[in-house]
Amino acid sequence: MRSAPLLFTLILLATSLSGCLGGEPDEDEPCDEQQYWHQVSEASPYPGLGCEGGPIRTLAVTFFVYRDNDNASYISNETSLLAGLELINSVFNPHGINFALGEIINVNRAFPDVEDEQEGETGTVGNSSGGAGGDFGDGVPVSALGTEFEQHYNFSNVNIILITDGWGAYSMYPWHDRTYYATFVRASTFETSYIPSHELGHFTGLYHTHQYHEYTDSDSDLERASSWTADWVIPNEQCYLTGDFVCGTPYDCYQWCEEDIGCDASDLYQGEKPGQEESEYPDCTLEQHSPSLENLMSRYGDRSVLTDDQGARARYFVQYMLDTERMGNQLVAVGDA
Repeated sequence: MRSAPLLFTLILLATSLSGCLGGEPDEDEPCDEQQYWHQVSEASPYPGLGCEGGPIRTLAVTFFVYRDNDNASYISNETSLLAGLELINSVFNPHGINFALGEIINVNRAFPDVEDEQEGETGTVGNSSGGAGGDFGDGVPVSALGTEFEQHYNFSNVNIILITDGWGAYSMYPWHDRTYYATFVRASTFETSYIPSHELGHFTGLYHTHQYHEYTDSDSDLERASSWTADWVIPNEQCYLTGDFVCGTPYDCYQWCEEDIGCDASDLYQGEKPGQEESEYPDCTLEQHSPSLENLMSRYGDRSVLTDDQGARARYFVQYMLDTERMGNQLVAVGDA
């Protein structure tokens, strides 16, 4: 007669754990690896959208530290890099992604100077002029990094190049075929700025919040997007089909609102882009334009937060990079090597 209460207890226990044993996750229960990192559907096109946490993946980072433009000293050190990683992880850890120091490659040569005529190749990422010289804010080309970068580039790690002031930060999306998937961030602000997190957002497949801002009446931007992976489902909800392909970010036309929706939103980015000319358009109302000013993938000043569906999209592409060989590149999570 005592077996009945025991059976009832086991049934209750199995029910309480069902969110972690497969199927839809229970509210307030962390999910298992399958739910948090793999499981997608038309209703949930990125894994773990209904989860309250799950297993963390740790990715090792290879840092390239050059000497300053005068070749006097290295532009960063281990203490600074660890502090910067802590700030990055404050953004990504809540979404199951952790970055850890893997190795530091001290490159014994001066980093290219953005003002040198021989640097800043025409047509390279971010080049703001048609000339051969560099311009402030340009993206330093991979070809300017020297043979040391090619020799020590780690095809299993996240590769971050610390750059000198003057060059612009940028990163590569994970789905284009290329030999080197590199992320470039300024050494001088690595400890204190969220821009490195922003660039790693691009590395993990996140667009700017103003992506495809000009197509305000579009039902789907999929035909304008890159072909990411073969098995991504076509979502049911339109907000997963347009703009930055996540639902948690409101429409953002950033500095193109006059052309897109007929109003001026320059007051939102005046702090980052001072000296804006007075617009002939009326100011945007909150009903017309109310973007998140703190979202990591925006271009506004306080960008430091990822939405749950941005975190889920980042997990999707981290798993894609773990599973997929791309011209010799394939991430290996710490503990899986």
